[in-house]
Amino acid sequence: MSIAIVSPCFNEGSAILDFLKRVDNVITGIDEQFIVVIVDDCSEDDTLEKLRSFQFSSPNSLHVLSLQYNVGHQAAIYQGLLYVSGLPISKAIVMDSDGEDDPDAITELLQIKNYSIVEVKRGKRRESFLFKFFYALYKMFFRLITGKTIDFGNYCMIEKNIIDRITHTSFIHFPAYLLKQKTSRTFIRYNRQKRIDGKSKMGSQGLLIHAFNSLIEFGQDLLMMFLKLFLVVMVLLAFLLGFSFYHKFITKKAIAGWFSTLTVELVNLAMLCFGFFILGILMLNLMHKQNNRKQKCIYRIVDGKPDTLPS
Repeated sequence: MSIAIVSPCFNEGSAILDFLKRVDNVITGIDEQFIVVIVDDCSEDDTLEKLRSFQFSSPNSLHVLSLQYNVGHQAAIYQGLLYVSGLPISKAIVMDSDGEDDPDAITELLQIKNYSIVEVKRGKRRESFLFKFFYALYKMFFRLITGKTIDFGNYCMIEKNIIDRITHTSFIHFPAYLLKQKTSRTFIRYNRQKRIDGKSKMGSQGLLIHAFNSLIEFGQDLLMMFLKLFLVVMVLLAFLLGFSFYHKFITKKAIAGWFSTLTVELVNLAMLCFGFFILGILMLNLMHKQNNRKQKCIYRIVDGKPDTLPS
């Protein structure tokens, strides 16, 4: 049984060959058979041409998938896992192709046995102070909402049973999806490396979308939070209305103005929570339908010959 390495790329023409050479240097010294799968997310530069020209110095094989249209980083990972699920592999390693994920971690990953998921947690990041600040806020908010800590990216090793599970359920945010899985897991820690081309494709807007997608994976937890908040507000409203009725009709005392203002604000908060709850249910239903559609293959296999649709 081989081991798959799945890596998405988009406009990495200036970096993809260096990345493959780094991977080649590592896996050549490992007594395992590797299938390296690069998923080209409809690049607009010469990434695909450079991938066609590359060959491993070792007996390991390179499979290049060319997506029919740009789907984004996470969906490209899914297409890669969908492809390797039909190959004779025992596990898959998912890593980014920009050079930040250190290929040296592959050797340590393969020494770990009997775990379905092995995360490569991030050590030091080579980012700007502002990016690190907002990323720290995102992690704090994620932990507050979900009760889980997300301190690894896409870099991980997963067993074949997790790959099969993914191909039947799909995901929007790969790391958050793995956090939800009730299975055996462990981790190693590696520092993030410098990007090969030195340019980041994720700005503040990309980080915001990334954070939003991770919370969507825990949509049910968010819904429960709003439902619980709605119930708490309704209990407070019942208490205030009872208190108001008692003062107005039993004790015949005047009710303070702030009391009415507080009641109105609580009513607004209750309506807002209930609205988010209903909207969340509709969004989860829509996401479920989209995930079902995502399970379709949209790649072509590229091997230096004319593109052919997968069998």
